[in-house]
Amino acid sequence: MLFSSRSLPSLLSLVLLVSLPLPAAASSYPQASSQGQSLFEGQCSACHSVGPDRLIGPGLEGIASHRDREWLVAFITDPDRMVAEGDSVAVSLLEEYRVPMPNLGLSREQAESILDYLAEAEGATATSQPATPLAAGDAATGRELFTGVRGLENGGAACISCHNVAALGSLGGGTLGKDLTAAAANYGSGLAALIDASPFPAMQAVYGGRPLTSGEVANLTAFLVAVEQDVTPANSRLPFFAAGFGGMVLLTVLTGLMWRGRLRGVRKPLIGEGR
Repeated sequence: MLFSSRSLPSLLSLVLLVSLPLPAAASSYPQASSQGQSLFEGQCSACHSVGPDRLIGPGLEGIASHRDREWLVAFITDPDRMVAEGDSVAVSLLEEYRVPMPNLGLSREQAESILDYLAEAEGATATSQPATPLAAGDAATGRELFTGVRGLENGGAACISCHNVAALGSLGGGTLGKDLTAAAANYGSGLAALIDASPFPAMQAVYGGRPLTSGEVANLTAFLVAVEQDVTPANSRLPFFAAGFGGMVLLTVLTGLMWRGRLRGVRKPLIGEGR
């Protein structure tokens, strides 16, 4: 006999030990999905929901079954390149949602972990609680925050530094960022989330360390909604040009009157000497 009856328990223990799965392989996916959740909440949740709800961008429920994984990784890591190269899906998404997905500088590993998290979270969306609705804001206070009349609590720059809206009238605002007159129509229910998260690189540079408070987000949102509803952009700068033209005419008249007297004072002695 190769094995005695006494050695059988040890042999069975060895067989069971070899057949067990390795613990490292079993724990790799939860670790990846945890990283993906952190990345999604910090970088993606302002524009996308895990479920079917549309925010600024589409809801991502079931995205793995709608798009090829390699395409998703490429779009997450380098979306502007795909649009520039004319990828049909990337271009159609931009045409539909009218907001380009920013390049967040994510690596392939980070993109993979986000997709793993979305796959894990998909089954939980049916029981997830809806987000707490934003408190109603005050448009007048939002205007003061936008123009810098009232400072932001954490010291961020006023929106007018980079953006214009038609409601600001003759003086207007900055041109570094988009004109926000139609922001409420363009971004819909995702407008508050966009202001809150400030996901674009230029906004991150300004507000990354100086985030807006929930009250400021609500007030700015209310102001932009009021702008979209009440302002006629075509006439917003007419007073500015009228005032400029009127000032130029007035300055010309005053200059003429001043020099008229001086010319007479010089001309009289010359005429007298000539005679």
